[in-house]
Amino acid sequence: SLQVEDSMMDVYDLVYEEVRRNVSNVRRHELTAIHEAFLCCGKHSPFGDMTNVERKMCPPGQVHDAGQDCLQQIQDFLKKHMDFVSTLLGITIGFTVYGMILTSLLWFSIHFSSNLDRTGKYILR
Repeated sequence: SLQVEDSMMDVYDLVYEEVRRNVSNVRRHELTAIHEAFLCCGKHSPFGDMTNVERKMCPPGQVHDAGQDCLQQIQDFLKKHMDFVSTLLGITIGFTVYGMILTSLLWFSIHFSSNLDRTGKYILR
């Protein structure tokens, strides 16, 4: 999950820096889509100043100083969803192991019961 988180942060940093350097108009649309998807706006600066990117690229209702840093929002989103995926994966592995054990028991019972044709032919001693 850390690799996924790092990859998402790297992608956001790349898009953010390219928009800041005015490299691509396509990147501006990508950054706007990221801001709208995660309901965030830019990166938090310890100095508290808002860069030109936030002024131009933030959705109209987003306030940068409201603690909605995109890096933090992405991290929170991934943690929440990776917990769900991990739980789902654990349940799936549990059912798979349970099914394998039941299948093995069925196979062993059929394999070692080679005299199934003796139904109704018991001898009393």
